[in-house]
Amino acid sequence: MTGASASCAMHALGPISVPVWPNDTGITHIDPMVCVVSFSDNEAIRKIAEPKLLEAAEVAREAEPDRWPGGGGAKIRDIGEWPCAAMTLLHKRAQEAYRRLTKEQEAHIDDCWASVYEPGDFIGPHAHRRTNVSVVYHLTPPDPEDRENFDGALGIVDPRVARCCPTKPGYVTTQLYPPLDPGTMVLFPSFVTHYVTPHRSKSPRISIAWNIDGKEIPGNVADEPLL
Repeated sequence: MTGASASCAMHALGPISVPVWPNDTGITHIDPMVCVVSFSDNEAIRKIAEPKLLEAAEVAREAEPDRWPGGGGAKIRDIGEWPCAAMTLLHKRAQEAYRRLTKEQEAHIDDCWASVYEPGDFIGPHAHRRTNVSVVYHLTPPDPEDRENFDGALGIVDPRVARCCPTKPGYVTTQLYPPLDPGTMVLFPSFVTHYVTPHRSKSPRISIAWNIDGKEIPGNVADEPLL
């Protein structure tokens, strides 16, 4: 699907139809390497996707009762294959965002997962090796007061990111925290070091992530663990 056709394509979301890529939606650079997109229909998406993700997270936590809080919450994989209209729509939007950002015709998803954070969950600095671009969507971010304090926030700290090095190029002296508003999609090179600060809100924090490339990558991402 090209950028032009995606602007016209509609997707059924329960009793309504919404555009895959709304006409008034643009990609904004907050750094040469970091972009954000804001979708105004997140509430309709959340109402469908959130209950399914919370149910799956409960199953995941029961299977791993001793899960380390620093592991990034309950991970739910293969969500792109779910028979869920909201998840399918987000899948299409992540691919279209990649195409619009890179100007490439193809957008192959190498990995996709949801993360459901409970109070105390976080994940330390890391990057992704296999793909060109990583995408994170804030389905249910922390409460507004926690967002103001950057609790449960997606953070970026990398010497190649200009806003992390305001005093001298290549020397990290600050962190970049992209907007945490509901319906915000953040895009950055997969090699960029990122993390999530400890989640403090009583209600779960839910994000969805994709690693995308312009070509299919041989092998299976599960065969290339980070450690």
